[in-house]
Amino acid sequence: MIQSTINLFFQKLKQHPLLVLILIIAAILRLYNWTEIPYMHDELSALVRTDFDNLHDLINFGVKYRDTHPALIQVFLYYWTGIFGYSEWIVKLPFILSGIGSVYLAYKIGLRWSNKTAALIVASIIACSEYTILFSQIIRPYSSGLFFTLLLVYHWSELVFYKNFRLKHQF
Repeated sequence: MIQSTINLFFQKLKQHPLLVLILIIAAILRLYNWTEIPYMHDELSALVRTDFDNLHDLINFGVKYRDTHPALIQVFLYYWTGIFGYSEWIVKLPFILSGIGSVYLAYKIGLRWSNKTAALIVASIIACSEYTILFSQIIRPYSSGLFFTLLLVYHWSELVFYKNFRLKHQF
């Protein structure tokens, strides 16, 4: 089963070589020197708001009274840093991966809504845009917000526009 899944994956890659190139470029641009990128003040303020003994205090004192950003990021950072610690590279990794994932999701939406050329253009813009690269490298809700918004748009459009009611679109 694992072998057939791997074979299917490589067949898909052969069908979309430009997408693979765009994803590689997106990864290089986001991962370049990523282990050496220090925290910015905004990131440090987010990390300070994770220093609570329990989730209840995190929500009350780290989200409600000190921040206006989405609570999910603070909860994620609370558990992520609790498991992996506060080293810059490990804390930034999920945000970088969500930035790379956003490139793929933008391609999938562009392909479904328009055509392969439009999808490649959109993916290229998101992969190489300085804005998306920067916000993929900092631990704020921007790259994960883009990722989850694109994920919502993809599945929502499958349900609403294409009447594709498979379970994976209904989660």
